[in-house]
Amino acid sequence: MNETDDFEFRVESRLTSHGVYVDEVTETADGYEVSYESIAAESESVVPHREVGRVINVFRDLHEDDWTGADIDALVTDFEGNKKGHWYVEAEWIDELHNGKLTEIEFSERVVDTITTP
Repeated sequence: MNETDDFEFRVESRLTSHGVYVDEVTETADGYEVSYESIAAESESVVPHREVGRVINVFRDLHEDDWTGADIDALVTDFEGNKKGHWYVEAEWIDELHNGKLTEIEFSERVVDTITTP
């Protein structure tokens, strides 16, 4: 198992118990692309904000405290593979959050504002 596979496994392991089923985590030059199936998105027909927060927090938890962030680009689907939404985080936002330039609420608002649905 290489480092990327190990990271994907750790992300998947932490999210499964929250009804978030990771399909793939890909490391890119700027950060990560993640696609996941969501029980809540299927039943509610929206991308739940709390679930988005869980995904981001897992990425934060799996990095060192001095992590300056990475772009995270997420695709949310239902169990049939139908696109339910997309959201993203810019690395700069994570860095500003960690350095006290953004509050958790301001950070969350920025991310929620990126959510798009088909």
